[in-house]
Amino acid sequence: MKIESLSEQIIPMVRQAGHLLTGRQAGQNRQAKEGTANYVTATDYAVQAYIQTELQRLTPQIPLVSEESDDHLFDPDHAAWILDPVDGTTNLMFQLQHSAVSLALWLDGRVQLAAIYNPYLDEMFSACEGGGARLNGQIIQAADPSDLRQALIGFGTTPYDRSQADITFRLLQTVFLRSFEIRRTGSAVLDLAYVACGRLSGFFELTLQPWDYAAGSLLIREAGGILSNWHNEPVSLKKPDSVLAAGPKLHAQLLDLIRQL
Repeated sequence: MKIESLSEQIIPMVRQAGHLLTGRQAGQNRQAKEGTANYVTATDYAVQAYIQTELQRLTPQIPLVSEESDDHLFDPDHAAWILDPVDGTTNLMFQLQHSAVSLALWLDGRVQLAAIYNPYLDEMFSACEGGGARLNGQIIQAADPSDLRQALIGFGTTPYDRSQADITFRLLQTVFLRSFEIRRTGSAVLDLAYVACGRLSGFFELTLQPWDYAAGSLLIREAGGILSNWHNEPVSLKKPDSVLAAGPKLHAQLLDLIRQL
């Protein structure tokens, strides 16, 4: 099956799954997970179950790697779907209405298809390798200001592991004093999508899981931006990694600040 044809079937699937986030009971029946303030809800499981059933019908030969699955093992030598059923679970629990479903296809050693859906704004971010990044079907482009003083920067706090919070907040202070402004939204996949469409000029977080950035990595690449770890290496899809996303000129500036930590 061609990637373009597959994308046409994945987008309505992710959109339908996203509607599970907007129900009256969404975010309830939560269970604590390992780490500080880390929870999973019945909505996470419901989205995962729906996507898994649909993917099994559509591509039974391709396994699913998901945040809420028991087995997180990922073999980069084989194709896999990578799912974050609800990115922004804390937002969902507190009814902040800023969460998303994120799905990516890893194939032939790279992410080739991505869909990120925010049901509260009915915004579908999607990308196919070589086909550009899109928001509700319209091509999007990453911003790339040459001056950090003109940049709006998003960040994450790695809330489930606060042992290295001083690193994040040292960098945050440096960026805040040099940038136009900063934003913390609580959904890394939407932050990456916002970098891809220019709403944010850049984004950084010390530690994220592969399902947090798999789909966003393709969006940003297809939108003309750069996504790397803090060592300017490709992000890992086998283990947690740091993330830095921005347009080429701004990425270099933020990378210099990280190196000065």
